[in-house]
Amino acid sequence: MPLKLTFASEDAASRIADIHMAAFATNGMLLAQFPTSAIRDGLRDSIARKALDDIRDPHTAVLLVQDSELEGEIISFAKWSLPSSTSDNEAPWIWPEGTRFDILDQWTQRVEGAKSKVLGDEPCYRLAFIATDPDHQRRGAATMLIKWALDQCSKDKTSAYLESTPVAWALYTRLGFTPEEKISMTFPDKSSYKEVGFLCRPDKGVAS
Repeated sequence: MPLKLTFASEDAASRIADIHMAAFATNGMLLAQFPTSAIRDGLRDSIARKALDDIRDPHTAVLLVQDSELEGEIISFAKWSLPSSTSDNEAPWIWPEGTRFDILDQWTQRVEGAKSKVLGDEPCYRLAFIATDPDHQRRGAATMLIKWALDQCSKDKTSAYLESTPVAWALYTRLGFTPEEKISMTFPDKSSYKEVGFLCRPDKGVAS
């Protein structure tokens, strides 16, 4: 199989940022929080810096899928916060000038509130980010990145939690996740955005 799952090394940070920006180029929340191309250029640099911090963080697993037939090109990545991770031991984001903090902060509060409602203070494997290069989608990379965490959950007898836009709901359901909490927000222009918090527990079974 040409696709290989690996842990990220520090030299992958720039590629991670490029994949993130390409995969989320039309995401409504990203465009609302970072409304101009100049701000999004700064966001790309912020993502690269944060990816480097995350790769160095023992409480975080940054995973890659590489294509051996393309000289090891990175085609997908995921960041999983480990059960030992807390807001106190994670490096902070450094956001670009012009970020719409009114939107970012409100959305963050809703996302964290949803997770708290589902899990309380229970430790878990939490998917912070996952993205695949648009040129390499539908090859199974995301499934590989999710199954890694589900294997850890089975070993550790703990849960996996994530938030997702509608486009990936079918994938997560197939892998054993159940929708637990709706998260939504209406922007100043009256358009809306929604995600769902999904949970998977090992005692409920994990897709093979």
